Amino acid sequence: MLTLFRIATFEDWTDVMYETMVVYPISWVYYLTFIFLTAFVFLNMMIGVVIETMTAEHALAEKDKESELPQLTADHQTRQIFATHQQVQSLHQELEEIKALLKSKPHQ
Repeated sequence: MLTLFRIATFEDWTDVMYETMVVYPISWVYYLTFIFLTAFVFLNMMIGVVIETMTAEHALAEKDKESELPQLTADHQTRQIFATHQQVQSLHQELEEIKALLKSKPHQ
């Protein structure tokens, strides 16, 4: 198991392969197959973790958009919410109105 872990983590796996090729010359097929399979498994695990995290964050963002005021729930314990999407849009609209008023006012 330790040797397989060493090969799966690419820790000097070529040394192990060359040592076994002395006794079994065709063993390189096993090593390359094992490396490709473990690389795909690790890659799929990483992609799964990223997608799961993105899905959870997307669900929280959608929940925040629906509410008028930010509400702290058990899902939000590790995040700090400053404003919802609607509040930010309202602030943008008010800023645009202020800019329009400032531009229309003559400078003294």
